[in-house]
Amino acid sequence: MQVIYAKSARWFSFLVFTALLFSFAASLVPDAAMSQKALDIAEAVGAAEAAQDASSDGGFWSLLFEKGGAVTWIIALLSAVGLPIAAVKIFQFMRMQIWRPREIEAAMLRYRTGDVRGLAGELEDIAHPAAPLIAYAIAEANRSGATGEAGELLREETSRRAQYLLRHLGGNIWVLELIAASAPLFGLLGTVLGMIVAFQGVGQGAGGADTALLASGIWEALLTTAFGLAVALPFSILAAVFNNAVDSTRDLLEDALTEIMVRSASVAKARG
Repeated sequence: MQVIYAKSARWFSFLVFTALLFSFAASLVPDAAMSQKALDIAEAVGAAEAAQDASSDGGFWSLLFEKGGAVTWIIALLSAVGLPIAAVKIFQFMRMQIWRPREIEAAMLRYRTGDVRGLAGELEDIAHPAAPLIAYAIAEANRSGATGEAGELLREETSRRAQYLLRHLGGNIWVLELIAASAPLFGLLGTVLGMIVAFQGVGQGAGGADTALLASGIWEALLTTAFGLAVALPFSILAAVFNNAVDSTRDLLEDALTEIMVRSASVAKARG
């Protein structure tokens, strides 16, 4: 009985050892799934290298619009809408010399000293958009004295004209602000959609996480975010510059018109 038990134990040990040996040998040979996985990784790396070569050879824009999809075209459309608006606004403000209020400041300095003869006519010839309204206020204040009912009507009229002028100056700036705000969001949307596709491809693969496949999908998805930020940044800067010019004109008008009304009323009372 002991001999039979000993022989059975030896055979059992031999079978276990043989099974372990075959398992170890099998682990050294990649199966078909692992081979396919390696091929997928190699293809992903090759595609990434090819894309990098294409971008270095001048094909970045074709790569951007090919990989970015519809979101990239939307961002490009926003840029195409904003560029002519920005160009027209720059030309308009430069023609008006809105960033050069020195002549108006010099005219107001003359007004403070009491030298108002011919001042309204000189202001009419200044290109700055605030100059005609200031000239109108000076002429009407000198004529009516800016007191009583006439003064109240003059204040209302100058306020109405100032509001109209500022609306005209600020026209279409909201479009640039909208583009600056929405372009990064569209870029982020494209990145999220690209990440979904990338993770979906990795999830459908065999085995664990494919780093190369995931990295390839991520950098393609990030193209839309980079493009959205690149479009939004200049429009954001231009909108801020234009708004600052409009605000400066508003402050200039408020100061000049208030000074004209107060000074004219004081002179009229002193004469009366």
